[in-house]
Amino acid sequence: MVTLAISSQKGGVGKTTLSVNLAYSLAKRGWKTLLMDVDPQGSVGLSLSEKARTCPGFYDAAKSGGDVSAMILPTRLPELKVLTAGKAPGFFEVQPEGTNGREAVQKVLDAAEADDFDLVVIDTPAGLSDYAGDSLRCADYVLIPQQAEPLGIRSIPQILQAIQELRRSGCEVKVAGIVLTMVQSDQAESVEVARELRKLIPAQLLLESMVPRDPVFLKASGVGVPLGLLYKKPPASALVFDQMAAELEQKMHLEHSEDDADDYTRLMD
Repeated sequence: MVTLAISSQKGGVGKTTLSVNLAYSLAKRGWKTLLMDVDPQGSVGLSLSEKARTCPGFYDAAKSGGDVSAMILPTRLPELKVLTAGKAPGFFEVQPEGTNGREAVQKVLDAAEADDFDLVVIDTPAGLSDYAGDSLRCADYVLIPQQAEPLGIRSIPQILQAIQELRRSGCEVKVAGIVLTMVQSDQAESVEVARELRKLIPAQLLLESMVPRDPVFLKASGVGVPLGLLYKKPPASALVFDQMAAELEQKMHLEHSEDDADDYTRLMD
């Protein structure tokens, strides 16, 4: 099983949109995928359905030690399941004494592995502390979304340095890539960010796939579906996540077994 954390130092970069749509695309490609929400804002549940907003999830399991598998929700795509954030601590609540965030994250990952998931995609809180840092400590890979604006690229060296510090402390998380989000191809400043970022970081770290700024994302979030399910014919922006899923398969060394490769259906008998 492979674990991919979606992590960013700042909020508002499209982290949840990326998590939901990427998990959907990976599941479409045949990977049994768990989308896990560790963000106390519960954005994954808010993005998907009324039921998902009220179901117990990660924070309930962290507090009570309940059965994680019973909290995992199915979707209409058999390969994709969801663990919402559940009831997160309030703004003025303190994390319960004795709670170990890393153990809580690992408990969910252990349950996912026992349920034969191929992949877990974790939507983390903004920043690198608390459960965001705990998720990175447990993850195999991290994908870093970066908004295509001049101020944003200045934080990239900081988050890469923080991940290096985690690795020096014994964690094995690797950078799967940095992905530009909210790209406006008709705005010179947005295009310049992509150009500058390619100069700033090693070429293999920046994904070719870029997420555009598109009003269709708001519509998909409003009705609670991944972009690929918004219309009978998926909008062009949905294809970005299919391309990204293909890129990440290679970077994370995801390979179907030989038996799966031969599991086809003939057009005619």
